[in-house]
Amino acid sequence: MDCLAVYDSGNYTIKMSRHFEKRGYVFEVISLPCKISSTGCNYCLKFPEEYKDMVVYESKALKYPVRHLYRVIKGYTKNTYEKIPLS
Repeated sequence: MDCLAVYDSGNYTIKMSRHFEKRGYVFEVISLPCKISSTGCNYCLKFPEEYKDMVVYESKALKYPVRHLYRVIKGYTKNTYEKIPLS
């Protein structure tokens, strides 16, 4: 299952994506789905759920904290998103 990490800006998302690429993890930067976007157009980091703790921890350590975290629930025609509390 995939997760989406939402940051304060698209630039933060891209910076974190590059950070993880340097460490050997290739996560995708995608447009934030309209269903969970409250501020209009933005980007988020899509990654496998098994890395969620690492993404949250390293983002916070680099001063680009994850603001919201969602689990992607695949649907037949549309995906739904479940908010995951940040610990």
